[in-house]
Amino acid sequence: MYDMIKISVFQQRVWGEHGTPAGANTIREQIKRGDLPGKQIGKLYYVNWTLYRKQTGNPLVDQVLNRKIA
Repeated sequence: MYDMIKISVFQQRVWGEHGTPAGANTIREQIKRGDLPGKQIGKLYYVNWTLYRKQTGNPLVDQVLNRKIA
């Protein structure tokens, strides 16, 4: 099962309590473009934490893997 988390939780997990996270609008746009695995449910956006952690760092490979898994 995929672990869908709110953008605020994603920011906390990735950048920590004292880090400077990307803004929520930026993260939403990355989800819309498919750069970041996630989806919109109702009016809220969620990041797929499971797929995010499986990313390789190679955008092409990540896109193929995300489409195959999702």
